[in-house]
Amino acid sequence: MELFYLDNAATTKPFEETAKIYSDILNDYYNPSALYAPAVLMRKKIENARKHMAELLGGENGRIIFTASATEADNMALNIVRVKKDNNLIVSIGEHPAVYSFAKKLENDGLNVVYLPLIADGTVNLETLKNNVNKDTQMVSIMHVSNETGAINDIKQIVKIVKSINPNTLVHSDGVQAVGKVEIDLMDLGVDMYTFTAHKIHGPKGIGALWVKNGVNIKPLIYGGGQENGLRSGTENVFEILAMEFALEKICKDFKNNLIKVQKFNHEFMQEFDLYGIDYILNSKNGSPYIINMSIDGLRGEVLVHELEKHNIYISTGSACSSKKPDNRTLNAIKLSADKIKGTIRISFSAYEDYDYCKLAKTIATEIISLTKRIRGK
Repeated sequence: MELFYLDNAATTKPFEETAKIYSDILNDYYNPSALYAPAVLMRKKIENARKHMAELLGGENGRIIFTASATEADNMALNIVRVKKDNNLIVSIGEHPAVYSFAKKLENDGLNVVYLPLIADGTVNLETLKNNVNKDTQMVSIMHVSNETGAINDIKQIVKIVKSINPNTLVHSDGVQAVGKVEIDLMDLGVDMYTFTAHKIHGPKGIGALWVKNGVNIKPLIYGGGQENGLRSGTENVFEILAMEFALEKICKDFKNNLIKVQKFNHEFMQEFDLYGIDYILNSKNGSPYIINMSIDGLRGEVLVHELEKHNIYISTGSACSSKKPDNRTLNAIKLSADKIKGTIRISFSAYEDYDYCKLAKTIATEIISLTKRIRGK
């Protein structure tokens, strides 16, 4: 039976070409920090990849630090913040746990942390942002695209607001769900730091990156041999770096065509789904077409996930990084009731999987109707 994978916001299928990159590295296995010629060549490949990725994202005015994950990159960004009297950090209430949990840690250490509310469409409340930035604000960290709802924050406008009030405040954005899905020019956005990762763009798991604007000084989280210019010790994973470079180049090259395809997939799915008269709320209006987040009345999303698995259809109830937590901060922040949150599902598309989305919508809708009847029958 064919498998239908609709959880691409959690992770993506790696491009087949990454297998050849891995095969090549099995032969070129040298430690990039060694001094002999083959190792120096590995070091050069890493540096070329670093420069190339920055260029692909319009970040020639900065440098990339490779990490083991986007979580580590987010932590590294917030690790700059000093816990001092009157200093504050501003994050949105809907941030990924990688940012939110580190902010909570800083708050527990004594830092004043401001958690910005979201408006109904899932984006940050800009008026509240304006009212909270001041001379003591060290950093503002706002995700570019929500991993839950696909809501797209206007990062360029956020940077303008922050810098107009305090030019010294650093602005970081988690761009994990944005890279390859919305247009990104880091110089134009004006951010000081930007996080992305490979496994959301059809690269391998276990590699992330933090782009840092020139002149911004960051502190290491991991100490040791001084790799990554002393900012992230540990022998570099050459395969994953090169595979990440390949994935980023391909997804940037395919960006416009991919967007058209996914908009079509999204439209076909919702058009067919709406024919069945199911009572639902769409929580992903005006956001990324790559994510559909909906709350279905009278149904538990978790139950639907397992029922669809029997049809080889894989969706989720939301962020995989929050799946073990009983609540959902983002959906709470847009004022969804507890019942609506329990009935939430997330469907996320890949431009590289051309399924029959009308048929999938029909199957999912039919299963929802069947489950709802069974529940009401009880």
